Amino acid sequence: MKLSEMFHEQVATVEPTVSIGAAANLMKEKNVGAVVVTKDRKVVGIVTDRDMTLRCIAGGVNLAAPVSEIMSSPVITIWDDQGVFNATQYLRGHKVRRLPIIDRQDNLMGMMTADDLAALLARESLNVAQAYEPAIGTSV
Repeated sequence: MKLSEMFHEQVATVEPTVSIGAAANLMKEKNVGAVVVTKDRKVVGIVTDRDMTLRCIAGGVNLAAPVSEIMSSPVITIWDDQGVFNATQYLRGHKVRRLPIIDRQDNLMGMMTADDLAALLARESLNVAQAYEPAIGTSV
C-alpha cells in the first residue's frame, strides 16, 4: 500500500515568512509537533517543537522572527508512491521522526511520523494475532 493511501491527512503548513510565534500557535491549535514550511506547495523546511525549544528558548531567537531563521532545511521527504518498508528505512537511515510525503512534482501530500508508523504496525500486529487466535473452547 502506498504512503499516500495511509497518511493523507492535512498537514500544518506555514510560509517561510510567518513568525515563529504564529507557527507555535498553529502547532498548539492543530495539536502537532511540527509544521512544514512550504512555498507554492513545495517543501522548503520543517520546524519542530524541539527546534523551537533549542533555537528560540535556549538559543535566544525572538518569536517575532520568521520561521525561516530556525527551520531545518533541506528536508528529508519521501514520495507518496513509496511503501511502509521504504519509510522505515528513511526514518532509520536519516535519523528523523517525521517525513513529509510529496508527489513526483514535489508537492506536499501528507506527513508520516514515527508515532504514526508505530500505531500502524501495532494495529497490523493485532490483526495478525487475531487471525491466528484459536476459538474459545477448542484445542490447538
